[in-house]
Amino acid sequence: MTYENIKSIILTILVLLSVFLTWSIWTYQPNYESLDENKITPGVLISSPKEVRQIIKADRVFYHVNDERYGTVYPGEIERIIKELSTWNYRHFEQVTIQEEDLTNFLYENDHAQISFPSSVPMEIYKNILGIQDEDMSGIHFDQIIIELKNVMKDSGYVYFVSLDEKKVYRSRVNSSFVINFREEFFQEADSNRDFMKYSLETLGNDKKLLVPSEAITRPAHNYLIETIKGTEFRDALFRSPSFVQRNATSYGEEFKDSTTLLSVNFETNMLKYVNPTQEKDISGRVSTLLQNSIDFVNGHGGWTDNYYFVDIDQLEQTVLFRLYEASGYPIFNNNGMSEILQIWGRTAIHRYERNNFQMNRRVESTEKELKSGVDILQELKERKDIEPEFIQDLVIGYEMTRASKDPLIHLEPNWYYKYQDQWLKVNNEPEGGNEYGLEQN
Repeated sequence: MTYENIKSIILTILVLLSVFLTWSIWTYQPNYESLDENKITPGVLISSPKEVRQIIKADRVFYHVNDERYGTVYPGEIERIIKELSTWNYRHFEQVTIQEEDLTNFLYENDHAQISFPSSVPMEIYKNILGIQDEDMSGIHFDQIIIELKNVMKDSGYVYFVSLDEKKVYRSRVNSSFVINFREEFFQEADSNRDFMKYSLETLGNDKKLLVPSEAITRPAHNYLIETIKGTEFRDALFRSPSFVQRNATSYGEEFKDSTTLLSVNFETNMLKYVNPTQEKDISGRVSTLLQNSIDFVNGHGGWTDNYYFVDIDQLEQTVLFRLYEASGYPIFNNNGMSEILQIWGRTAIHRYERNNFQMNRRVESTEKELKSGVDILQELKERKDIEPEFIQDLVIGYEMTRASKDPLIHLEPNWYYKYQDQWLKVNNEPEGGNEYGLEQN
């Protein structure tokens, strides 16, 4: 074979190899895993995520025993009760008819245990907390759980889920052994349980009734050291691409923004506001989906910096509200929304998110304050000319949260609060601020 023939063969091989490599490059399709945008979450967690059962919580329990009323707000006792209920086997859910005028009397009947929630809870979510299996719960909401401790049949007892807003009652059967054990281990111990206090059932008019503490109460006022969370931490937690976010100083604090979203931090009020104006409302979804998305959103950046409870939801306005609770189970109020997490949702993502920018770190001092009984406070409200008693919806002890400018301490002061025409007001004071979205005012 001549030298020229060898060169021709090598050249032909190189040409064929080049054609093959070019074809391979053109036709190669890498096997990338598809990226679901909804699963993209920021990598920064401000605090630890929480389970649904730590956010959707009852805040009061009442036992109606021989015409006596006992109640508690203590979280440890309420959690013990819910833990017990989560071991029961619920079956045969059905809607039952109770006339509206009889519903109030039903709640407060003797031998009833009443578990009360701050707002209407979708059963579609809460059924997982109670361990309910294989039941279609879509469209069922409740704000009261009633355990009937009398007329227990041989094989089963009844638990009722009541929606006072919708005036609907659903009933489930449970094994009678659960109800009997609850009566012996919980209900009959109410008068000797130090976590319970005596309540009085007071009439408001138009057959409306309200349970309020019947004796004067002493509660501590607290001071807490706070740890301010830097705006850059929220930036890194909330924005999808923090490196493309622009920071600007303002007269009141700072702002962070990208092409669609603005995060503003107010150093004076310790509040931040995160707004995405491109999102429009969509009221077609389920309430359960709205609530679950709201919890998931805060979990996505570890935003449960303190002890928050779910307290309100408005499907029409696509708003969800969470409130701080003091360690002993009392709600916390503030005139700037500093004790709340407010979310307003758009069609596919959050539209507006408002909250504080700190964490209550350590309690440094406490002083005792004596409060009048709920009976006395309610009587004072009834005697006021600017109040129509039938519009009083609730009366509770709460804590007013205040902070002086640049003070490292948060002050919590116990006071009486009443809910009047969907607004929370401090007794003897004007409305404590709030928002314009139809949720309860703080």
